[in-house]
Formats: sequence, C-alpha cells, structure tokens
Amino acid sequence: MTTINSNNSDCFTAGKTSPPLNGKSNIPLRRTLSKPSTPTVTKNRPVVNEDAVRWKMKYEEAERKRKELISQNERKIMNYNELERKYNNLQIKIDELETELFEKNESLTKLTTASKNLFKEYDTLKNQYETETGAMHRALTEASHWYKEMKVLKRRTMLLDQDAVDEGVDEDDSKSDSDIDNLNENVKQLSAEIARLQADLNASKLIEFETIEQNINLNQELEEERDKNEKLEAELKSLQENNKQLLRVSEIMRRELDALRNSEETKKEEVEELKKLAANCKAERNVLAHQSAILLHRLNSDDGSNNKLLLMQEIEELKRVIEEERNQHQFEISNLQEKLEESEKNSYNEILEERLKLVESDLQAALERAEKAEMTLKTVPPAPPLPPPPPPPPPLPSLAPPVAPQRTKKLARSSIPDMADALGTVSENGDVATKKAPSVGVNEDIINQIKDGKFTLRKAKKENQKKERETPKAVSEMLNILGSLKRTPKKRLSLILNGNINNNSASE
Repeated sequence: MTTINSNNSDCFTAGKTSPPLNGKSNIPLRRTLSKPSTPTVTKNRPVVNEDAVRWKMKYEEAERKRKELISQNERKIMNYNELERKYNNLQIKIDELETELFEKNESLTKLTTASKNLFKEYDTLKNQYETETGAMHRALTEASHWYKEMKVLKRRTMLLDQDAVDEGVDEDDSKSDSDIDNLNENVKQLSAEIARLQADLNASKLIEFETIEQNINLNQELEEERDKNEKLEAELKSLQENNKQLLRVSEIMRRELDALRNSEETKKEEVEELKKLAANCKAERNVLAHQSAILLHRLNSDDGSNNKLLLMQEIEELKRVIEEERNQHQFEISNLQEKLEESEKNSYNEILEERLKLVESDLQAALERAEKAEMTLKTVPPAPPLPPPPPPPPPLPSLAPPVAPQRTKKLARSSIPDMADALGTVSENGDVATKKAPSVGVNEDIINQIKDGKFTLRKAKKENQKKERETPKAVSEMLNILGSLKRTPKKRLSLILNGNINNNSASE
C-alpha cells in the first residue's frame, strides 16, 4: 500500500511541476489514474473452500428447481381450475339434458297412449265405416229391387183398380217410406254394433298374440327348468351314491373299530392273565430259589461238594451261553428275513438290471457299428498314384550349389503329413494314413456310457501301437520325392554349365 501511494503522489507532483507544452498538459488521464500499477507486495489470497462452493451450487440448483416447481404448480393449479370450471359447465349441461330427457319421455308416453287410443278409435271407425258402406250398398240394392217391384205392383194395381182413389196409394207410399227409415236406423245400429264387435275382435287377437308369445317364453323357461331339474337330479343321484359309499365305508370302519376294541379287550385280558402267570412264576421262582439254597447248603455239608458245585456252576454258565446264542441267532434270522423282504419289495434292483441290459445292448450295437465302419474303411479302394512333379524353374547360373534355407526345410517337413492328409493315401494294411476322427453319431453313446462309468475300455494291443509307429508308405514316398528334388539341382546346374560352354564354342 505504501508503494501505491508513493506512485500516485509522484504522478501528482509531476503533473503540478511540469509546465504545459503547446497548450497541452502532461497530467495523466483519469483512466490511467483509475488503473494503478501492480503492487509489488503480494497479498495473501483467501483459500476457497470447495465444500462451501459445492453446497452453494447445490443450494442454487435446489432454489432453481424450487422456482421451477412453483411455476409448474401454478400452471397445474390454473389447469385444474380450468378443468373444474369445464366440469361444472358439463355437469350443468348434463342436468339440463336429463331434465329435458325426462320431459321428452313423459311427452313420449303421453303421445304413445294418445296414439294407441287414436288407433283404437280409428280402427273402430274404420270397421264401422266398412260395415255401414256394406250395409248401405246392400240396402240400396234391396231398395232398388223393392222400388222396381213396387212400380210393377203399382202398374198392376192401376190396371186392376182404375176407379180407386189416389189417397190409398199415398198412404202406401208413406208406409213404405217409414219402413225404409226404420230399416236405415236398424242398419246403422247394426253397423255400429258390428264395428264395436270388430274392434273387440282385433283387441282379442292382439291379446291372443301376446298370450301366445308369453306361452312360448313360458315353455322355454319350462324346458330350462326341466334341464336344471335333470341336472339337479343327476347331482342328487351322485350325492346319494357318495352318501351310500360313505355309509358303507363308515360301516366298515365301525366294524373294524369294534374288532379293534374286541382285540384290545382280549389283549387286556391276555395281559392280565400274563400278569397272573408272571406272579405265579415269580412265586415259583422264589420257592425254587429257596429250594436251591437248601440244596446248596446240603451239598456244602456233603463230601465232594466242591466238584458238584463247580459242575452246577458250569452247567448254569453253559445254559446261559446257549440261551444267549439262541436269542442272538433268532435276532439275526429275523433281521435277515426283514432285509430279504425289503430287497424283494424294492424294485430298484430290477430297474438296475434293466438299465444294465439296455446299456449292454447299446454297447453291442455301437461295437457292431464300429466294426462296420472299419470294414468300410478297409474296403475303400486305394488312391491313384501321384502325378510326376512339375519341373522346377531354371536356377541362376552360379558356381556354388543352391542351398535350401532352413525355413523351407521346416516347411517341407511339416508339409509331409499335411500332404498325406490332403491326398488321403492308404497304408499297407489298408488303413488310411491319417486316421480321421470317428463320427459323433456312432460313438457318442459309448463315450457317454464310459463317462458315466458303466463299463471300462479294454487296453489296445501292442500290434496297433507298432502299426501306428510305422511310417506309412505314402509318407515314405513323399520323403523320397523331396529327397530327389533336393538332389536334382546339382545335375541341372552341371547341365546348364555344359550347355553354356558348348554355346560359347559354337559361337566362336
């Protein structure tokens, strides 16, 4: 800070002392004053805390996300309010439409009832009109017929009674007119009654049609109920049979339970009898023990009692040993019988025997296939003889014989078995020089059985090993050919040199 102040003071002093040159002052501009020179003293910068920066960035990110969420929430609230308003409008419209639909349904029912009544009235009026028109036509025809007859009768009466008074005729006419009016009224009444009866007939026909439909529906329901009844009857029969079986089984179980109870009672009685026998035997044992003690006492008092006691002890020990051996033998016999029964019951041995037979049959079939494959390999005709090798290119004239590099020798050695594989030459015994791997389908079963350890392979004979060790004829022929190829360059070189000498002499 001292250096900065000194520099600034120097600048100001220089500005005050220096006179202006050509009307221009040497005072530095404000920009230069605002930018002081770099201080020479280095300040200690505060260490930036990385955790604080990181947490500050996280806080800013969280604040930004919070603001975004607030804006999204406001937009969602606006959308929700808009949707709620639309929902309320739609609900109002739905209510209005429902009321309108209810009113229209009421009007429809009224119109249907009115139309039915009108149709009935129309039907009655139509029938009445038809009957009236028919009756009118009949009445007109009858009236015209009657009128014609009356005219004929009038003419006859006029001819017969020329002196009669016209009033009598007028009375007859008035009577006939009154009769016609009565007939017309009767016709109208009858036509109305016929129309009413026709309407009743149509209504009865409609009722009959409805009753027929109801009858058909009832018949269908009756058939369905009959089917259901048949199914229920079948289920009832099955349940009855099951119930009978359960009753039969329960009866058998009850009998078995009674038999078990009886056997238990008999066993209890036998146990009681055995207890009684055991008590009697115990009493007899005590008596015999007492008697034996008395006898032993007597034997001790007699001469030679020691020998007799020893003999009796030996006899007791022998009897004990015999009883123990007998019990042991019976126990072993029972164990052996149980094991024998278990082995007879267990069918695992039979399954193993069947598997062994199947494996033996598969092995025999695989061996037969291998023998057939060997026979086919033996019967393969031998390969044709090799064609003569092409002549090598003429070597460069040089005094030293060409020497094959070691790499070509190695390639030639390694190419012998490869060429034998490619040619497929046959050995002397008729086998292929390079034995190919057997087909997977032929020996796959044998390999799997060997892996499972079901049987083991026999060792190959030494003759086969010797045959494999012997080099095949084709390989030996290839070696001879390669050896001849190695020897021929020397002869060719000598021939080329002789040919060159002869050519030179001829040209000279």
